[in-house]
Amino acid sequence: MRRFGRIVKVTRSRNFLIKLYTKIEKDPKDLKVVTRKMEIIGVVRDVIGRVEKPYALVKVLVPLHLAEDYIGADTYLLSKEEEKKLLRRSSNV
Repeated sequence: MRRFGRIVKVTRSRNFLIKLYTKIEKDPKDLKVVTRKMEIIGVVRDVIGRVEKPYALVKVLVPLHLAEDYIGADTYLLSKEEEKKLLRRSSNV
């Protein structure tokens, strides 16, 4: 799990706009975005902006009326292996 960014707003097209903490080294498209409590809140769709200060557009997976509550929250990026572990663990409960 890597630190990803902070949610700035929910766009009209129902995406989270996330200000990233660092430069992007590998393309994060289609990776899951989670909160500190390991709740999956979205999927990365695009990276926009300047190289020094990029933003990510993340498709919202939580109900839209709850999405506003996540503004200002720190987010983390799951790798494919971590996603499999998380889904496997949640299905055993």
